Amino acid sequence: MVATSLSLTSCSGGSTGESPHNIEADYATYDTIASLTQAAEGAFQVKVGQVVGRECDDGGDAKGHGGEPTDSPEEGPEDDPSPTAGTGTPGTPPAGIEGGDSPYANCLPMVFHKATIESVILQPNPVARGTKPVPLGELIIGNVDTEAVQMEGASPIVPGSYMVVYADKLTNTEHPGINVVSGDLWMPVGGDQGLLDVAAGGAVKARAASIKSLTDSSPAQRSGRFTTSIDALKKVAEAKS
Repeated sequence: MVATSLSLTSCSGGSTGESPHNIEADYATYDTIASLTQAAEGAFQVKVGQVVGRECDDGGDAKGHGGEPTDSPEEGPEDDPSPTAGTGTPGTPPAGIEGGDSPYANCLPMVFHKATIESVILQPNPVARGTKPVPLGELIIGNVDTEAVQMEGASPIVPGSYMVVYADKLTNTEHPGINVVSGDLWMPVGGDQGLLDVAAGGAVKARAASIKSLTDSSPAQRSGRFTTSIDALKKVAEAKS
């Protein structure tokens, strides 16, 4: 699943085995909100809720993988013993993930949060995608499980926090390596680049240092994290071609 948008390399986290394992990610880079908007299928202002599950994504099998879904964050389905799961090539890990001596050499630990939509900033195109508009309600956001691994450009999503999420939607058939989520799943675009924190006063601050301005023609913020507003994000979304 994640390997479709990332190039991942597994590497040692330390000789003691106590430090989280390190994963290197090669994300596409977005330097404006406009470029992030063009890349994302949808964008939402949300309140982050509880963790609904954790699972190590091994890429899965398009025909189904790992048994029935479970909502338990502690007890996931056993790994598929088939050497071809997720790749179509015997004995190789999922595309984009290189082997190593970690338990995560052939999969990527993921955590899934329920989130309540407070406003829709970028509505997925129902004609192009063949789907209904996303209503106010709840969705599931996936993220790298930073309690299990360390990855540059990936930071925790905290229950109770308010965020703007620029994301791509994966239907049930598009995330066969994940069983704890049985329906649609939204993955932030470019890791932390697709996550912006919303402060109590309404200011929206980018997590990623790569985001510098609203558009190519807007003044770039020269110091600190780029800060803007929900209204400004919506205006950029309205201009998406």
